[in-house]
Amino acid sequence: MATRNPSLNIRPEIAAAAGLYKANGSSDDGLVGPRPASWWTGKHPTQCPGFCEADQSLRSLALPNHRKFTRQQVLDYFDNCWTLTEVLLASLQSEDAFIRQPYHQLRHPMIFYYGHPAVVYINKLRVAGVLEDGIDPFFEQLFETGVDEMSWDDLSRAREDWPPVSIVTEYRRKAYKVVRDIIETHPCLDKEEVGWDDAGWAVFMGFEHERIHIETSSVLIRELPLDRVRKPEYWPDYHPSASQPSPALPAEGADFPANPLVGVAAARVVLGKDLAYPSFGWDNEYGRKEIDVPAFSASKFKVTNGEFLRFIKGGGYSQCKYWSQEGWGWRTFRNVKWPTFWIPNGPQGLHKYTLRTLFSAVDMRWDWPVDVNYHEAKAYCAWKTEQDGSPVKYRVISEAEHNLLRSGKDRVDYAALLEPQGPTPGKRPASQDPERNPDLAMCFSGADAASKGGYNLQLAYGSQSPVTELPASDAGFHDAMGNAWEWGEDHYSALPGFKVHPYYEDFSSPCFAGKHQLILGGSFISTGQLASKFARYQFRPHFFQHATFRVVAPHADLSAYDMTRYGPHNPVVPFVHTSCMDCAPPYVGDGPCCSTKRRSAFTPTLAEEAASTAAKNRSTQVLYESDALLAQVLALHYGEVDRVFAPLAGEGGVLQSSLQFHRRCAEDAAAWCERSGRTCSRALDLGCSVGRGTFELARAGFSAVTGVDLSTRVIEVAGKLKDNRRVEYELKVEGDVTDRVSAVLDDGVDTARVSFVQGDACALPASMAGAYDAVLCANLLDRVPEPQRVLQQARDALAPGGVLVLTTPFSWSEEYTDRANWLGGVYKDGAPLRSADHLTALLAALDLEVCAQDSCVPVLIPDHARKFQLLLTHKLVLRRK
Repeated sequence: MATRNPSLNIRPEIAAAAGLYKANGSSDDGLVGPRPASWWTGKHPTQCPGFCEADQSLRSLALPNHRKFTRQQVLDYFDNCWTLTEVLLASLQSEDAFIRQPYHQLRHPMIFYYGHPAVVYINKLRVAGVLEDGIDPFFEQLFETGVDEMSWDDLSRAREDWPPVSIVTEYRRKAYKVVRDIIETHPCLDKEEVGWDDAGWAVFMGFEHERIHIETSSVLIRELPLDRVRKPEYWPDYHPSASQPSPALPAEGADFPANPLVGVAAARVVLGKDLAYPSFGWDNEYGRKEIDVPAFSASKFKVTNGEFLRFIKGGGYSQCKYWSQEGWGWRTFRNVKWPTFWIPNGPQGLHKYTLRTLFSAVDMRWDWPVDVNYHEAKAYCAWKTEQDGSPVKYRVISEAEHNLLRSGKDRVDYAALLEPQGPTPGKRPASQDPERNPDLAMCFSGADAASKGGYNLQLAYGSQSPVTELPASDAGFHDAMGNAWEWGEDHYSALPGFKVHPYYEDFSSPCFAGKHQLILGGSFISTGQLASKFARYQFRPHFFQHATFRVVAPHADLSAYDMTRYGPHNPVVPFVHTSCMDCAPPYVGDGPCCSTKRRSAFTPTLAEEAASTAAKNRSTQVLYESDALLAQVLALHYGEVDRVFAPLAGEGGVLQSSLQFHRRCAEDAAAWCERSGRTCSRALDLGCSVGRGTFELARAGFSAVTGVDLSTRVIEVAGKLKDNRRVEYELKVEGDVTDRVSAVLDDGVDTARVSFVQGDACALPASMAGAYDAVLCANLLDRVPEPQRVLQQARDALAPGGVLVLTTPFSWSEEYTDRANWLGGVYKDGAPLRSADHLTALLAALDLEVCAQDSCVPVLIPDHARKFQLLLTHKLVLRRK
């Protein structure tokens, strides 16, 4: 069974003390200890742009301006990212560290990510027409395509025939020379400005692709055993706090800050980057989408390790009620009990931990942001909701909301704030002008991102930093940009105006499937375009990527909701307009993953419930205007065995039970009325359809029976049966072929006792309250907009001591009932909520006592002569106390 990362469970010094430590490979293989000169296929770090003599570290350069550049500046940027890759991978100790399959088996081993960036340079330059031939066709296929991180239980079968590291190093050496020569001499960089449609765009694409893999590779390195990595020479030091002592049991205010919620006013946010902005962008950044963001509150700081410890001690990982269904599946599959980069320092339950950084373990930094995946972030928010007793459920942030946490200049739509009336005629729009509308990634390198900009980005540090370290944004939030990514509620999707770039057709669009969550704001190791305010990146919700979260509390007008059903025990989940709502094509699937019209994940307001109920009632009325459906219902209620059920005429139990269904329900009502000491005076058949149950109640001895149904047409047909005791209809045989048959009411029914009324079972007239000795509600609950209201109406219609006969197959469908109103058949708090159990609890709350029940009562519905639907209904006989 796959479990928590075994690479992080035992520290090397403990293994060594037990005599279990195995030394790395030989010291002369070039892959242990400091790298020899032959390792560097481009510039040596000390000769590379971005190198700092003072601390002997290499940091990122700022993102290039495509409108103002020289070939030397482009070459410096290339050398910077190329050598950063090699400095990072110099942390890997021995060939085994390169070819070892990740513990989760969802990614390639590190050898792939050593060769992949170089191959992508070559392949994309060829696609753009900049380069005629490749270097090695085998390598350029082997290292071309990475893997999506797939589902958490979709384990890959790793190949075992990766080429030796030394061979990949030589490929990199050749690729470096090819790319360098293009930068120095190729006419694609002769233009004063390189844009989306230019061949030179592929050069910058290669840079930013490599920077993505610097960051993603660092996570894979962080997951490797500590005895397979070491902090490489020339890598920036961790934040100074990493070396400070830390208590095993932290205290709020001393070891990590209190984290209050800070209010944010409602505002409009415009997402999307202008195609003419002079920096590289991936295709998903371009387009335009306006979102009106309601007021909300968010935590001042990203959630810290200190705060998250409370969740662990509070049983957050052991109680499925805090988790989504998928999240709980991941947690149990991996047997997760604490964040992946926490290393237990003692037995489970002691709750003492150290923290795994990129290359080592340090004392737990309680004031650093906690590294978790989306599932863990959402579980914490649910737990925190409960802890605070909030009637509104907390969540993580949306893309539009995240922009409102930032300082104005760091907002994606800063240009719109500068030019609320639009661009000035004759002047370059602010959306295209980095002087007026600056991007922090272009303004700051790793050398000054923290000291001058106030951002832990661009490798200012080689680790995260305390959440209180850097100044707050203009809006009052710390680390709105940098330190650690923030998980977003939005799925990865296209903005209106999106188009695929022909040089990298499968960069974004294969992930537009509603299965990837946005991450926002960048991390300490986000460099180049990753550090841009326009960056939009994504990962599957089970994945780890130096990502944390911030708690968001939506501001909700609780008077707009039915607070008899909601509150701290069942918090309201207000609608949030994410950027994936009604997103632009392309789609993976039939359409957008989310829509403003599909709100089953959110709590409906009273107005929305009323509108939905009215719409579903209208749909039901229209549905029963169909002759075919009416014929099917008549066959179910009155069908003769030799005509309707002929193929089953020789069968026993199921057919006979189905044929007697309505009669037995009526007889149960009469029998339990007598046992309760009530006379069989008045009965009500809710959702009577064409009236069989109503007539059977009269046959059973009730002196006055009323049948109620929403559909005017079925009430008319029931009335004809009462008046004429016969109705003819076309029974479907097959295809378009029908047989004319009759629904016949037998002589044992006194029709004078029966009346039919068109009405809504969810809203009965006040005159029916307490008026009935028995109520029949047969297979209605899952065909109405508000089933809980039907239960209340049925109960209220009963006189004290009256009997309710209730049957339902629990065939929940949003065609009839919004998911928020289903009485079960969903996952609640991570566990399945079964309808029978939930229904029993609801009935008890209505003071309805269970007298008898049968969980498997068959009903056969004829589709045509050779096809029948078999329902197994749940039947309850109840008495009002």
